[in-house]
Amino acid sequence: MNAFEYLSVLVGIIIALGVSHILASAMRLIRFRFRIKIHPLTLIWMLVLFLLQMLIWWDAFTRREWTDWTFFGFLLYVLIPILVSVPGYLLVPENMAELDDDYALLDEFEKNRRWFFGILGAVGLVSLAEYLVSSATPRFGIRNSAPLFIIVLSALGLWLKSVRAQLLIAISFLIFLLSFVSFVFLRLS
Repeated sequence: MNAFEYLSVLVGIIIALGVSHILASAMRLIRFRFRIKIHPLTLIWMLVLFLLQMLIWWDAFTRREWTDWTFFGFLLYVLIPILVSVPGYLLVPENMAELDDDYALLDEFEKNRRWFFGILGAVGLVSLAEYLVSSATPRFGIRNSAPLFIIVLSALGLWLKSVRAQLLIAISFLIFLLSFVSFVFLRLS
């Protein structure tokens, strides 16, 4: 077992927990659809977080030949899937059976909006720091522009309160993510 295989086990577990939570939340939304008010904003962010977790897992393969792992570099690397998994817990309540009828997911999002975007912005900052630490000669291009986009959209999400603006931010994030995947990560290499 090489260093990558050893270290990727923990990353895989973290991603599996995050994906499991998003999928379980989706099933709870279906199950309790008559008791809660589902909002497109929550659904879009659930999809974005799911895709981000898949992207992290996909990108992990590019590190398979790294031999120069350091504890600090690994800590930054493992912090990314942790930070992507956490916002999913802020979107949908764990125990929907105890919620009042007509519970609104939009209210849940608004209660947790600052934490949601603060953590999402931290993903961008940590990702940028991890790239700078792990790269011998950092160069900025389309592949490493994602952290900057995450930071900017998260800042807008913190600042803009209107539901229309929040929907626009979520849709922009989804479009950017799908475009990014199609230009950079379409093939496993």
